Amino acid sequence: MNQPLSIEQALSVLGASISNADRSWDEGVIRGDEWSDAAWQIEKCFFQLIAIVDYLGLNELKKMILLEYENTKNSTKGFMAASQMPDGEPYSETIAKLRQFTAAIKQFFPSDESTKITKDVTEILRDIHYVLVDKTLFKSIPKNEKDVHIRIEGILKCVFLDLKHKPTLTKPIKNFEPDTGIPSIKTLIEYKFLSCAEDVKTVADEILADTRGYVSKEWNRFIYVVYETNRFRPEKEWNQLLRQSEVPETTTIIVLSGEPSKRKTKKVALGKVASASKHLEQPST
Repeated sequence: MNQPLSIEQALSVLGASISNADRSWDEGVIRGDEWSDAAWQIEKCFFQLIAIVDYLGLNELKKMILLEYENTKNSTKGFMAASQMPDGEPYSETIAKLRQFTAAIKQFFPSDESTKITKDVTEILRDIHYVLVDKTLFKSIPKNEKDVHIRIEGILKCVFLDLKHKPTLTKPIKNFEPDTGIPSIKTLIEYKFLSCAEDVKTVADEILADTRGYVSKEWNRFIYVVYETNRFRPEKEWNQLLRQSEVPETTTIIVLSGEPSKRKTKKVALGKVASASKHLEQPST
């Protein structure tokens, strides 16, 4: 039987969940991503937080969290409500509250390792998205798989000093060469570049073919980073494909999008209305 999480570990997991929720909220509200599951992510964070304070017996804090949860859920925009910072940028007040509650609990568990940062590799890969498309660092967004590979590896090397570029998996008939290997966490990473919806099937076939070859006693975790130039398929559908193809849960897919979904502006909408009105006014022949 697995050992239960310590409170410190539970708070660390909660912190990762809040970061994921914040990212999903940003994609849904600021970038207009229709596939964002931010509301679900935020509600999950509340459940995790309530479980922790209940375990600790912090009844008054639990009442405050439950009240915040009920008020948010029953509000007009629910978990997707947006507030504005002084500079006009939108932010989630609900996520800010979650972080405030979490910070209050952490005061009960002081640590001497305040400068030590620990993150799961999947969390690092998800956060790398903001660096990949930052034009203050790179002249352009990634144009091909090699760009994605080099940029991500450059960041991972700062965290995982034993990272290997294109390690070889020796097999009796054919050798396999994944893009990145991190021996210390027994993880292999493969990068895929998706530039159009028509290539989704091809990339899916490539991933499924790779899963047959990437089997080794030296590696027990496999991550595929699919970089999309635009939104083509949500991450959950890619992972559903793996599960339906009977690929073990030790293999996962992370989707990074290079460009946000385009919002329909009021100007465009008015243009369409004007065009439709003009069409209706034309006499029939």
